[in-house]
Amino acid sequence: MQSNGWLQDPKTQNTKRFHRDEKSWSRYPKVFIDSGRPLPNEHALLKSRSYVDMSYAKKEWVKLQKEGWKRVSPQWGADIDV
Repeated sequence: MQSNGWLQDPKTQNTKRFHRDEKSWSRYPKVFIDSGRPLPNEHALLKSRSYVDMSYAKKEWVKLQKEGWKRVSPQWGADIDV
């Protein structure tokens, strides 16, 4: 997993954004996992945010991909191309 990545469930359009907490100690890296769903012509519906260890985030990333979630381009926020 890179410092910022997006996964989406093709069936439901539920989306997760994984991004590092740049302020966390380099020895104990932490990751935010934002969950939500992009809405056409509206702001995304953000449902939750988790704050987890990097090792957990990596396991979650792999687990979701095995369940069929696909990498996607940014779906909301400053990262999207307009």
